[in-house]
Amino acid sequence: MDNTTLALRLKKIRESLGIKLTEAAEKLGFSSYQILSNIEEGKREVKASELGNFSKVYYCSINKLLGHEEPASETAFIWRNSPKERKDEIEKDILLHCEQYQLIETLLKVKPKERFINVEIDDISTTYKVQKLASDISKLLELGRRPAFTLQKVLEQNYGIKVLYYSLTEGSAVSTISPHLGSVVVINEDEAPWRQNFDLAHELFHLITWEAVVLNQKHTDEEYSDDIERKANTFASALLLPKEEVNKEIMERAEVSKVISYSDVVDIAIEFGVSIQALVYRLFHLKFIATFEEADKIAKDVDLLQLSITKRDGERKKRESEQFIALAIRCLRKGLISRGKFAEFVEIDDRNDIDDYITIRGFSEEEGGSIEIMAS
Repeated sequence: MDNTTLALRLKKIRESLGIKLTEAAEKLGFSSYQILSNIEEGKREVKASELGNFSKVYYCSINKLLGHEEPASETAFIWRNSPKERKDEIEKDILLHCEQYQLIETLLKVKPKERFINVEIDDISTTYKVQKLASDISKLLELGRRPAFTLQKVLEQNYGIKVLYYSLTEGSAVSTISPHLGSVVVINEDEAPWRQNFDLAHELFHLITWEAVVLNQKHTDEEYSDDIERKANTFASALLLPKEEVNKEIMERAEVSKVISYSDVVDIAIEFGVSIQALVYRLFHLKFIATFEEADKIAKDVDLLQLSITKRDGERKKRESEQFIALAIRCLRKGLISRGKFAEFVEIDDRNDIDDYITIRGFSEEEGGSIEIMAS
């Protein structure tokens, strides 16, 4: 690629992100915005060492910067509470993270997982069918009695779904299926863990209905129907709070007095890894609470909310993309990526922190001895 073509490409990408020249120059580490201006005008060549910075600041792979990739089809993102600002920037950053993820999988020769289940539009035509779909999916994925605590690992390890955690400001979650990058779910890392569990289950609904809803009906996030979002919530509630298991917990606590205390409600929510609101509304659908109005009043009760905050204070631990980190460590251990590249992938500012980062997560950077595996 000649200098003029690269210059025009860099300027176009910056402008598409809505980043001012002065702001971009500062992020790129240039001493003056005039340096970037000269680059964009083709008056100054881009040094090879600077391409990595452009890639990071512009949320774009180096290959794309150099024009070595074929234009990919537009990726549709389905947002839960779409942000009013930085939406395009966040989506480009998500795609960059996914490209890094895919690079690691390629280096490790990770084979593509089996294609995830897709359902027809008729399979979600009623609330009953959505709840049945949740039950069927739980059995298919073998999520066990407390699905919230196994769902991420199953999706990542058995189905190759990329589950990422990212600060989404106003949005709580976003998902996409790309022909190049596969199925992706991004969860807001700033949310409470029980909310993150629900968001993951909610986005799973979008993944399994992608062809029936998103592709066939050509929805954009602005047009995405309230009905589909309600069904995604119904699916998530039924998936994370299996009818038989919730019934068992409620009846054990209400066997003597026929009532359950607010403490019981919080304990059950903790047991299933969901919010008290999700549990209370599920109790209404399971006919433990007579009316929606009564359930809504309980879910918003200040005393119940305060009790939940007090009892769940210790649960707030920052979540990570466990599979991505594990694969990145394997790549580093096998010498497939440098320590600098590893630090970039897992967003460590100081390379001296790499050893502690790996050790804290129970891994080792050393390969150690080896075991000869006999052919089966």
